[in-house]
Amino acid sequence: MKTFTNKKLLVVASIFATTVSVQAQYLRTSYFMEGASTRVQMNPGLQPTRGYLNLPLIGNFNVSANTNSLGINDFIDITKDGNDFLSNNTLYNSLQQDNRLNMNLNANLLSFGWYKGKNFWSFNAGLRMDIGAQINKDMFTMMRNMNGFDIESVAGSKQSYKMGNQSINMNAYAEVGLGLSRRITEKLTVGARAKVLLGLARTEVNIEQFDLDLDIPEIPNTSNMTQEEMKNYEFSEQDWYGKGYSYNAKANVVTTLKGGGMTFDDNNMINGFDLDASSFGIAGAGFGVDLGASYSIFSNLTVSAAILDLGVMKWNKSNTTIAKVEGEENVIINENNYEQYIGGDLLSLDRFDFKKEEEADYKSSTKLASTILLAAEYGLMNNKLSVGAIYSSRFVQPKTQTELTFLATLRPSNIFNAAVSYSPILSGGKSFGLALKLGPIFAGTDYMYFGGNSKTINAFIGFSLPLGAKRKPFAEL
Repeated sequence: MKTFTNKKLLVVASIFATTVSVQAQYLRTSYFMEGASTRVQMNPGLQPTRGYLNLPLIGNFNVSANTNSLGINDFIDITKDGNDFLSNNTLYNSLQQDNRLNMNLNANLLSFGWYKGKNFWSFNAGLRMDIGAQINKDMFTMMRNMNGFDIESVAGSKQSYKMGNQSINMNAYAEVGLGLSRRITEKLTVGARAKVLLGLARTEVNIEQFDLDLDIPEIPNTSNMTQEEMKNYEFSEQDWYGKGYSYNAKANVVTTLKGGGMTFDDNNMINGFDLDASSFGIAGAGFGVDLGASYSIFSNLTVSAAILDLGVMKWNKSNTTIAKVEGEENVIINENNYEQYIGGDLLSLDRFDFKKEEEADYKSSTKLASTILLAAEYGLMNNKLSVGAIYSSRFVQPKTQTELTFLATLRPSNIFNAAVSYSPILSGGKSFGLALKLGPIFAGTDYMYFGGNSKTINAFIGFSLPLGAKRKPFAEL
C-alpha cells in the first residue's frame, strides 16, 4: 500500500487537508439555540430546553476545513484538473509562502442527556480526527519546474529551493464523555465534562530544513520551436542525465498505529506504508476535560465562557515507528538514479533517504487542541429572539485559529429554532452561517457558500429525539 508515494493523494492532502484542523469542532451558529443539543458540546455550562437522544451515526456529524491561501473555487479547480493543477498559474499565484490548512471531523456514535432536579447529565461517544499542515510554496515551485511548466525562464540554470518549516500532523481517536451541569442559582449555571480518549492513529511529518539545489536542463532545438512550444516543453528522462541534484535536509516522520505504520527495506530505509486491518486497534489512551459556565447579569443579558479539550493523549511506543534524515547528498542524475530523484512520485519519502530510528527520542504524549470560548447574548421578545457574539480561539497546529461570530437566534419553541451568523475572520468576510432545528432534524453551517472563494467551510447535520421532561423554572426546583 503506497500511501506515502501517491503523488496526487499527497498533493491534494497537502493543499486541502492543511486547510484541516477545521476552525471549530462544533457549530457556533447553534450556540444560543436552546432547543438544540449541540450547545452542550460547546459549553458544558449550558443547558438545552429538554433532554435529548442523538441516534447512532446520524445523531451528529460535523466536518470543517480552513486554509489561509486557497478557497473553495480553487479546490473545485484542483479536483477538475487532477495532476494538471500544477500548470494552473491562477492557483499557483494564490499560494502564500507558508500555506496552512486545518481539517476536523467529529462523528457521533451515541449521545444523550437528561434532567435530574437542578442537574443536567449528558453522555457522548464518538470519533474525532484533527489534521493540520503547513506547506512551503517553494515545494510547488520545485514540482512545477521538474514537470516542465513555465520552464523557459529557468531552463539551463541552477535553481535553489528553501523548503524548510513544513509539517503535517494528524490525530484520530475515540472519545467517551460524561458531563454534568448544575444550576447553582437562578442566574448561575456551571458544568464540566470528563472524557476518556482512545488513540487510533497518529502521523507527524516535521521538515525543519530541506534545501535543494537542482540543475534544470536546457530546452533543445529552441530555434525550431514556437514560444508556446517552449513554454509547454516536457523534459524527457535523457534531458536530466548529467544534471546535478543536491540537498541538505533535517526532518523526521512519526507514525503510531496498531496493525500498521511505515515499512523499511533491508537497509532500514523507508519504502512505504502498510496497514493490516485485522490487527487495527487502540494505539494510545488519554484523558480530557471541558469546563463551562453561564451567568445572567440581567434578566435579558447573559454571558458565558468555556474551555474545551484540556487534556493529553499518550501513545504506545510499541505501536510507533520513527524515521529521520539529517545530512546532505550530492549526486549526478543518470539512468540508475533517475527514478529515485527525478522520476516517479515527486513527494515520495523514500526519495530523501529517511532511515528507521530505533533509539530516537520518543515523544509519547501529545496535547489536545484546546479551545477558549467567550460569549454574550441579549434576549428580546420575552427571550424568544436574541442577538449575541462569540469569541473563539482554538490552539491547533501549525497556528492558533481565532474567530469572532455575530448571531441572531429565533427560538419560539423547542420544536423550532433558527439562527443566522456572520464570522468574518477566517472566511475573509465572504460567507454567512445558518442553522435550523425543525422537530428532530437539525442542520447548519457557520460558513455558507454563496459563490465567493471562501477559505473556510463547515457543515453539521444531526437527528435528535426528545428525552425526559423539559427544563423547569429555577423557582420550582
